[in-house]
Amino acid sequence: MFAGSLFAQQQQVVDGVAAVVEDELILYSDIQQYARLQANQMGITPYKNPEQYKQLEEEMLQSLIDQKIILAKAKEDSIEVKDREVDQMLQQQIDNMIQQAGSEAALKQAVGMSVRELKKEYREDVRKRLLVERYQSTKFSDVTVSRSEVEKFYNTYKDSLPEMPKRVNISHIVIKEKPNTLADSLAIAKLQSIRDQIQNGADFSAMAQKYSQDPGSRMNGGDLGFVARGTLVPAFEEKAFSLSPGQISDVVKTEFGYHLIKLIDRRGEKIHVKHILIKPQVTEQDKQNIVNQLQDIRKEIKNGAPFDSLAREYSDDEDVGLNGGNLGWFNAKNLQIPAFKSVLDTMQVGEISQPFHTDFGWHILRLNDVKPGGKMTLQKNWVEIEQLALQQKQTEEYQRWLQDLRKQFYINVKMNI
Repeated sequence: MFAGSLFAQQQQVVDGVAAVVEDELILYSDIQQYARLQANQMGITPYKNPEQYKQLEEEMLQSLIDQKIILAKAKEDSIEVKDREVDQMLQQQIDNMIQQAGSEAALKQAVGMSVRELKKEYREDVRKRLLVERYQSTKFSDVTVSRSEVEKFYNTYKDSLPEMPKRVNISHIVIKEKPNTLADSLAIAKLQSIRDQIQNGADFSAMAQKYSQDPGSRMNGGDLGFVARGTLVPAFEEKAFSLSPGQISDVVKTEFGYHLIKLIDRRGEKIHVKHILIKPQVTEQDKQNIVNQLQDIRKEIKNGAPFDSLAREYSDDEDVGLNGGNLGWFNAKNLQIPAFKSVLDTMQVGEISQPFHTDFGWHILRLNDVKPGGKMTLQKNWVEIEQLALQQKQTEEYQRWLQDLRKQFYINVKMNI
């Protein structure tokens, strides 16, 4: 954990420009933020490991320089990432940080920000990182390795290659819990009533504290603070940016429920907003209907219907059109969704699970295949070794390309770390 006195000392350092890349600035505070987050994940304490922390700051500076160079090139080549990809990566990283810290409270103490503040602060940074990764993968997607290169890689590194864990290949069909039409109507009516009361003089913040079902903002009167464009879900953001200061929206539907939005202030591409969220209630009968539907789908599959066809017809997985419900290969011990691991532990290859619930909805799983773990060999693990050899070759090509790219941009490092 970071000592409170260390943060106090760091906050007293006068911020300055650490480097300039073309017309983009890299501030010393940027480097500190990234270094603190990385140090927290690596278990490095600055006052106990000053040399390691200094090296981490130097690595963060170079990483930020490279990121700005590649972002400029990615923009030229019209590379994009979806908001959903950004949200998934951000949540995954925060989940990892919470696990590393031990709890949300411990994480807040370590980095000085709540989970909500972390999401707001680093969402754009995650988007940029994904953009860089997307550009790298696109740029070097045509790199290949020959059979002889794979064999040479294996013979060179076979003693240091990691042992393979047991892996499973799984498919799923997920159906999200959806409120019925009556529940939707009741939620909309409640928000319309709340809006009428506000228009007749009730205080928006007081009504948010009384009625809003957003636990993160309710006690703050629905206040989300200043948020940048691209931070909020699209439907919410589109409406919020269309409002004038002081104006209250009509009822707005998002994936989280129904909202009233009040614009407080606007500063360029940032807005200060408050909202009231009402979530339509999913009844026990709604849930049972989903379970019954999945049971029927399961019977069809067991009677010979193609899993991927039924997945495309019924699953609410956004990627189902591409993968037919196949989620790919996973380390059997490190599945991110605990319920998946619990269910898979009881299954044999080819078996289809009973319906079960997660935060994402109701699922049925099929265990498609299992690969036992152990030491890598060319006979058993050709695909994995080929991928490692390819990654090494792509990395070498990337470093050569990046070295050439650095010569094309104006880079001025102004501050010694």
